[in-house]
Amino acid sequence: MRIAVVVRSSVLLTALALVSGFAPASSGATSAGTAVSTTSLGAAVAQRPAVGGAGAGDPYFPRYGNGGYDVRRYRITATLRPDKRFVGRTRIVAVASKRLRRFNLDLLLPASSVRVAGRPARFTQRGRELVITPRRTLRKGARFTVTVAYAGRPTELTHRGVKAFWSTPSGGVVVGEPEAAPWWFASNDHPTDKATYDIRLRAARGTEAVSVGRLAGRKQVGDLTQWRWVMRRPMATYLAFAAWGDFRIERKRVDGVRYLYAYDRALGKGAHQRAVRSLRRTPKVVRFLERHLGPYPYADLGGVVTAADLGFALETQARPIYEGGFFTRGAGLEPGRNTSVVAHEVAHQWFGNSVSLRRWRDIWLNEGLATYLEWMWDESQGLGTVDSVFDDWYEYGGRSFWRLPIGDPGRDRIFDYRVYTRGAMAAHALRDKIGDQAFFALLRRWVGERRDGHGTTAQFVRLAEGVSGQQLDAFFDAWLYARVRPAR
Repeated sequence: MRIAVVVRSSVLLTALALVSGFAPASSGATSAGTAVSTTSLGAAVAQRPAVGGAGAGDPYFPRYGNGGYDVRRYRITATLRPDKRFVGRTRIVAVASKRLRRFNLDLLLPASSVRVAGRPARFTQRGRELVITPRRTLRKGARFTVTVAYAGRPTELTHRGVKAFWSTPSGGVVVGEPEAAPWWFASNDHPTDKATYDIRLRAARGTEAVSVGRLAGRKQVGDLTQWRWVMRRPMATYLAFAAWGDFRIERKRVDGVRYLYAYDRALGKGAHQRAVRSLRRTPKVVRFLERHLGPYPYADLGGVVTAADLGFALETQARPIYEGGFFTRGAGLEPGRNTSVVAHEVAHQWFGNSVSLRRWRDIWLNEGLATYLEWMWDESQGLGTVDSVFDDWYEYGGRSFWRLPIGDPGRDRIFDYRVYTRGAMAAHALRDKIGDQAFFALLRRWVGERRDGHGTTAQFVRLAEGVSGQQLDAFFDAWLYARVRPAR
């Protein structure tokens, strides 16, 4: 995720440093701060082997996700009507990890029916928890299906002050981090349970509907047009999005990758032109990153630029989504375009998407490394050196800049600007300590060996020590957990 108000300029460093606990506002940041109860039911039900836990055990978000099963595939059918009424159906293929007489899914829209293995199942719903009791207990290792039907007006729906579904002049968009899925599909909503996706978006004729992955087909279904999108690589739930509206769509293939760009026609002329100039450089960004990280992990890419007032851009898998404000006059470091934000979101395709977090406290692995690669891209474009950016923050960051332990920032601070900036600084300091050869070998091995999987800070540290042959505990303690400025 890239927050719209994150800045690099050293002109603003001193001012920022004086603001204690500064955290840019965004959908993601608000969600982190207000959307979660600190009371976990997971511990209460863990002793009952036939009941799936209401939570995946994440210390920051104990009620996110669920236990007792592993999702293999989602098939989502979602219709957004012109009056913004939403109708959805999710079919899940999952495998039970223990005997289950009851299990949970995450969904905010009111469910009207639930079927397990083709049979009607009893269910109750409270908040985002959909509690399902199938007719028969599911045996451990059993492959089963769950089909949930639901409807409502998600553009009007908030959960503990958070929204993830925005209305636009010609449609709507659902996107967010760390959560967005419960606004439009039933899921096991935590990054530890990645799955493949078949997404069928329906809209009135003349309205485009865009999502992640490959456009696998388009057809008429009654008075609606259905756009089918397929993501065959494992994906975390928050990396799925859907956008309906009046979009201008461009498609092309570069270096074997399918690119699809969608630009909201409600963007002003200047923003639209700057967005096109920026996103068309995505293949060049990919080639730059591949030189350092290895092959791009997906078959598709591109981007969506929406007129919705998101306040952020997000690395939705194989097709990032950008608020139009990133391409207004003066946004970014370049005249007439902003490729810095493009580099940030494309870097996330390796760090965050292909290799995902196991726990949200390790968010620096996503945002710090994506920010560092963004700095490297800017340097390659003559937009200032990585050394100069590092030096400015190091010298002028101020006391508050160093007070946050970015390796465990707290759930209310996962999108704090210090996680991004100091995470990038930690990466640069590590590169300086172990040398370019070991540093880039580390990055390539991390994304190569953990492709389509997960990683933790502890695992990253162990790999860094193995690649470099150095003991790095003290280094990472200083850069990730200390509340004072590390020595250089």
